[in-house]
Amino acid sequence: MLKNDNKVNGNQGLEEKFWKNIVSEIETYSEKGCYEKVNTLMSFFVLKRLRIIASALAKGSNIIIDVGNGPGTSTKYIKGILNPSHLIAMDPSFAMNKITKDNIKNISVINGMAENIPVKSSSIDAVIAMFSFRDVRNYDLALREFSRVLKENGKLIILDLYKPETVMEKIISFFQFNILAVVFGIVMGCGRDALLYPDLHKTIYYMYNSKEILKSVNKYFKKVSFKKKPIIVGILWASDPRKDKI
Repeated sequence: MLKNDNKVNGNQGLEEKFWKNIVSEIETYSEKGCYEKVNTLMSFFVLKRLRIIASALAKGSNIIIDVGNGPGTSTKYIKGILNPSHLIAMDPSFAMNKITKDNIKNISVINGMAENIPVKSSSIDAVIAMFSFRDVRNYDLALREFSRVLKENGKLIILDLYKPETVMEKIISFFQFNILAVVFGIVMGCGRDALLYPDLHKTIYYMYNSKEILKSVNKYFKKVSFKKKPIIVGILWASDPRKDKI
């Protein structure tokens, strides 16, 4: 199993070199137009439904930030389902932000990381992170930052893969990323870069399992729930940030 030195040091998240590699690979897949196609096939076509469910959990929110927007897939769902008065897409990749800005109108696009969000404290109604949270450098700092930028009754929604907890879940995740993703990637136009898809599988073993994410989010939010969905995906919903913890 992949060793996570950050977790050993009490700082769970991706190490810098690995994080940079993941960002670069996602940029490559997105620029080739194969990233979302492969993800959809890997999810056995449930990805759209999961994004709709996650977006709907932020109903009633006027100011929303999409953390780790990538090529703007999640941003489109949030805008289409919720139509907030102000939608901010934030990603550490300038390339991803450009794709998002070119494809989606009437939104704000900013460069930033989950651990250091460039917005004022208590200014956001909802923070949404779809399949981006597990790729951050420091999960605890990111959760603390989510709590900081949210208003007193603000909502946090995280839709992401979680660390496999059973033998069957480990087998399924390995099959999806190391076999299906490579095959689908080649078919969908990723070319030889499809052979790098197993790197994305490694991020799952840095990620929290269901118990760990509940414990960590409870540090910064008063109300928290986590529900497992198909294909080893979980949806976390939290509200009422603990402002005394930031």
